[in-house]
Amino acid sequence: MTYGTGLALLTLILAPSSGNTQDGAPHTSCPLPTPTPPVDYTRLHQIPTAASNNDVSQTIVTPGGMVLHAPKMVAATDFLTVVARNPDIHLVTVGKDWNKCEIEGLASKEPQGSYLFHEGSVAVRFTFVGDGDGQVNVAPIGTTYRSRCESSGSIDRAIYTLNVQSN
Repeated sequence: MTYGTGLALLTLILAPSSGNTQDGAPHTSCPLPTPTPPVDYTRLHQIPTAASNNDVSQTIVTPGGMVLHAPKMVAATDFLTVVARNPDIHLVTVGKDWNKCEIEGLASKEPQGSYLFHEGSVAVRFTFVGDGDGQVNVAPIGTTYRSRCESSGSIDRAIYTLNVQSN
């Protein structure tokens, strides 16, 4: 094959795929993978907060006349965001007096279908319940995570449910 014949053959092969750039990608091209959007889960629960001294609804007088101020229970929401492709976990929990505990990073897949987040003193297991779309069981392993969280921050063993707004 001579140089001229080879060039003509190459031109014939490439000609159908070249053309106006406004025509779009040829039909034989692979579609670009679409990234999976993050999925948000929430947990609603009650936390104790310090009641103000003038809040009589939280004041208790003992039979001996001692005045005690009971903590006020308020609603709080914990958030768990999962990016399925990585799996990248972002967990924010709220504890006593609005103290927060936050972990974020990659979790490794375990044989039972759970995912384990482990970084320094923090270890938390995430198990997707059922088909994986509705609930996540969050279970801290041990209590050493507290050294990373605020003094009253906590990660409780709990089930987080799919936030309907994330769909």
